Amino acid sequence: MNDRLAAVIPALNEATAIGDLVRGLRASGACCVYVVDGGSSDGTPELAATAGAKVVDEARRGYGHACLTGAEIAQQGHQHHAVAFLDGDGSCDPAELPRLRAALPTAELVLGRRRPRDTEPGAMPLHARLGNVLVAAIITLRTGRRVRDLPPFKVVRAEFLKRLNLDAVGYGWTVQLISRAATERSARIREVPVRFLRRRGGVSKVAGRLQASGLAAIAMVRTAWTETAPRPIIAIVAKAPRAGEVKTRLIQHLGGDGAAEMWSASLVDTAAVVHVAAADLRAIPLIVARGSERAEVAALVGPGWHSVVQGRPGLDGAIATAFETAAKLGTDRALVVSGDNPDLPPGHLAAAFRQLDDANAVLGPTEDGGYHLVGLRWRAIPPIPLVSGFLLRRLRRRVRLAFDAVPMGSDRALDRTHRALRQSGFDVAMSPTWPDVDTSEDLRHLVARLAVAPADVAPRTRAWLRAHDSSPFPGGSA
Repeated sequence: MNDRLAAVIPALNEATAIGDLVRGLRASGACCVYVVDGGSSDGTPELAATAGAKVVDEARRGYGHACLTGAEIAQQGHQHHAVAFLDGDGSCDPAELPRLRAALPTAELVLGRRRPRDTEPGAMPLHARLGNVLVAAIITLRTGRRVRDLPPFKVVRAEFLKRLNLDAVGYGWTVQLISRAATERSARIREVPVRFLRRRGGVSKVAGRLQASGLAAIAMVRTAWTETAPRPIIAIVAKAPRAGEVKTRLIQHLGGDGAAEMWSASLVDTAAVVHVAAADLRAIPLIVARGSERAEVAALVGPGWHSVVQGRPGLDGAIATAFETAAKLGTDRALVVSGDNPDLPPGHLAAAFRQLDDANAVLGPTEDGGYHLVGLRWRAIPPIPLVSGFLLRRLRRRVRLAFDAVPMGSDRALDRTHRALRQSGFDVAMSPTWPDVDTSEDLRHLVARLAVAPADVAPRTRAWLRAHDSSPFPGGSA
């Protein structure tokens, strides 16, 4: 297994410390050290290169810009398993790197926690300490994940870092990193005590100046509050691809095994679409499946999903489970998508979410009288025991009233759901029609759409269609 670790050091005029820092990191196991220089005038780049670093010029000012640039280079070609970040002023002891790295087998993100007794006198001014405590408290209270420090020294798995899709360009980058990690329910965060030293030289760009510290604190508080807001849900209701149990109307044309293989390919492609949309929308991707099929479905869609067992049988029970799960997670909206939409554009889902800003329900019709997506918005349920229980039960009644009596899978599903949602107090908007794949005619239309679509659309379904060119369905190959 690849266990290579890179270190990224944002630097600006840190000539006093940079050489020893680079040498220390290399001695402590960093295979590559990237010094991202923001235009130093004191010889920092030359000293870093002499010490063995790869120097990266970053013309754009900002701590976040430097971290993003360094991380991008470190992850090129997936050559590193993990990336360490630390300041270039000598306040972080490179000898601590092995201790942080040792925690990675049980964590996606390892934070080098600066305890008071491990902090050198004068290393962290009082105003910096207070701002750090405030922002950490916001993250803790908003996510329920205990965070005690927002340290400059941290190590993160490369795949997890990529999944977080960070974009903060200033000093809020670390806050965004920790906040987004804390809102990932499956992410493991560990805090490992490390020493924190006085800077070796130069002038701090933030902590050393009261006004700059104040502005940075405001930005960090804003980032922490925004990034820890409850995230919306995009859910797929999914069955395991078992012969004779999925795509039953296609069995007469493809056979039980062929229909199951087609469903498997379609589900994987639809999951990829949902994953892209979820990343763009900062949404949580959710899989709802029967208990006996949960592991099989989770293996198909891949990592990065939250999964739950549907509470009641049937499609209506699965849809209700998705919305109830979203409410329990503290969000105020969710979208449920069917798994047989392999060429659905991610922008289609983003547009449906935007419709929920005005209406509190959205339906996406299919051409056969059903629907390929349904979304709801409600008042977020506060984490107050008695209040949350009452509000959750009330929402559950509304959701079940809207879906329990609907003949799912029939040509009346859309009209009946629309009527039931309105009776339950929802104002319904209609999303553009998108075809699903239930019949041989639907499959022929899918082949025609993929023939003119970009080559990267629905790759698994394309591969299945090519492999089954001789199957007894109309339309030929994709």
